[in-house]
Amino acid sequence: MAGLKTDIFKATVLAALTAILLGAATYLLSPQIETTPVATIDAYTQKGGYGPGIVSNFYHYNENVSIFVNVKDATNKPLADAIVTFQIHGPPGSNITLPPHTAKTNSSGVAIVTITAPYLIAQPKTVQGIWTAVATTEISGTQIVDALAFEVKAPPSPFVDVYTDRGGAGPNNSSRPYSPDDLVNLYAKVSNGTSPSKGSLVTFAAYGPTNETIPFLRTPLSNASGIATASFRIANRSESIGTWQVIATVRVNDQVLIDALTFECNR
Repeated sequence: MAGLKTDIFKATVLAALTAILLGAATYLLSPQIETTPVATIDAYTQKGGYGPGIVSNFYHYNENVSIFVNVKDATNKPLADAIVTFQIHGPPGSNITLPPHTAKTNSSGVAIVTITAPYLIAQPKTVQGIWTAVATTEISGTQIVDALAFEVKAPPSPFVDVYTDRGGAGPNNSSRPYSPDDLVNLYAKVSNGTSPSKGSLVTFAAYGPTNETIPFLRTPLSNASGIATASFRIANRSESIGTWQVIATVRVNDQVLIDALTFECNR
């Protein structure tokens, strides 16, 4: 019977947290679940979720999710050496249930486990959705439980953004003008979607007003900030007057990314 009650509780928590995260107006947990004066437990992540049954902020798959549990006694003092069991479930319909994780609270009454979404799942889309974590500990023969939910989303798409020392940041934007014999400093910012992409090979190409390719081609690697740099000097001749175009190309995660900018060359 105890196992059946536990399963009902987990199912109730899963449904409740799902409803909350999806914006349901009101969802009440079963009134049969009573609080206990023996101790309190609060599960949360490094992105929030403080309080009973509260939702954490979202994660992208392949991010590390640290789940914390704070255990306190009846006088609100931290309980050290309490054994906490974490049961973590993937989105409804995913059939993902991670092996139970167990951790002991430290002197501050906090136990920690860390998982990675999607936890070695081969198909990332299967882990997108609402995850739940149920934390349980037993104090003086009484089980204390809290749960939280967090959403796993696909990370933003990788991108490259080319610009100059005179502006042009943003997709396909324009820089401020140059003049013949000016040095044009180019920058390409490369991101894998969630962070700068270091060591990416960026190709810069420049085209003059007559649509002829300038004898200029650089393939530098992006630095720790995801930025690759190159420069060229505009020839001091009449053919340089007009609209210029610069194109940056890079491959990130097997995707070819391109961005372009234009600038005017004036006397």
